[in-house]
Amino acid sequence: MRFEFSQLRDEIQKALNVMGFLKPTPIQEVAIPLALKGRDLLIQARTGTGKTGAFALPILERISYGERALILAPTRELAIQIRDHMRDMAKFLAVNIFAFYGGTPVSKDAEVLSRREPHVVAGTPGRIRDLIERGILRLDGVRYLVLDEMDVMLDMGFREEVDWIVSRTPGDRQTFLVSATVPDEIMESAVRYLKEGYDHVSADPGDMRPKINEIVLRIGSENQKVRELERILKENEDRKIMVFVKMRKNARELASLLRRRGFKASDLHGDMSQRKREAVMRAFRRGEVKVLVATDVASRGLDIEGVSVIINYHIPDDPKVYIHRIGRTGRLGREGTAINLVSPSEKANLIRIRKFKKSVA
Repeated sequence: MRFEFSQLRDEIQKALNVMGFLKPTPIQEVAIPLALKGRDLLIQARTGTGKTGAFALPILERISYGERALILAPTRELAIQIRDHMRDMAKFLAVNIFAFYGGTPVSKDAEVLSRREPHVVAGTPGRIRDLIERGILRLDGVRYLVLDEMDVMLDMGFREEVDWIVSRTPGDRQTFLVSATVPDEIMESAVRYLKEGYDHVSADPGDMRPKINEIVLRIGSENQKVRELERILKENEDRKIMVFVKMRKNARELASLLRRRGFKASDLHGDMSQRKREAVMRAFRRGEVKVLVATDVASRGLDIEGVSVIINYHIPDDPKVYIHRIGRTGRLGREGTAINLVSPSEKANLIRIRKFKKSVA
């Protein structure tokens, strides 16, 4: 069987078959034909419905010698994931794809760019701006621009850096804005990056819709919250579980406590070196770590196969963060469970989340 898009060259179809992708997702069916015509797109679809392929496949199909694609992502992990997915898709193409992000030496990035001309660059706004300002990365060949997790980037303090970078890209570029949610206040800012007459594409994923069973447990005290967490982990000891907490300190302390109590747990947060973060993610993907205690660095677009349970140990203040968190499970139509441990002080957060979910339903 072949991936069901005759517009894609044989080399890409072959790579997709190797990856096990035999048909496009609903958002890909809508977005790819328009992207191949050169249209600017605002791509909106639920987490886990194939948004990366919706922009990556047209770029790989259309990019030619001397052109470059620049993809901005809010976190290092997402930049790495995009790079790895696109390398898999370009397995049989002569395309150089790199990711640049903070936590690694700039000199290493400079060496990479001096040795091999990149066709696709994925990176975090801070590192990409740094490389541009140093004269290491040039934007004059940028033909394609992608802002992935656009709502997060424009709501996380990246707006100034994103504006700075976008203003230095060629005006005749093709632009893709990608997001699971597009709040009105973000929409007003984001459309400035698109050509007039852009297409806003979305798709009802049908059988791709996340099947997430959301459970709320009322917790009276912090000690009770720890006991309830242990109970849940013991009942799901064979499953891959992510536990979200509010702060880096919480992640370190809770993972340490769980390890002392016999769980294969590790923490993931922004204070860790990039090498350590990558090692933790590899161990979790392989199943060597069963419980990943993370701050929201791990809620932004990451596709981690086999996560069946999400636990919100701390309920986030921002409802959009909640949507991104629980989106780590129930991906591509699979079933998942999100368990919320709600203390009395977090009841207001839960009410905000429920109101937000009704407004976007």
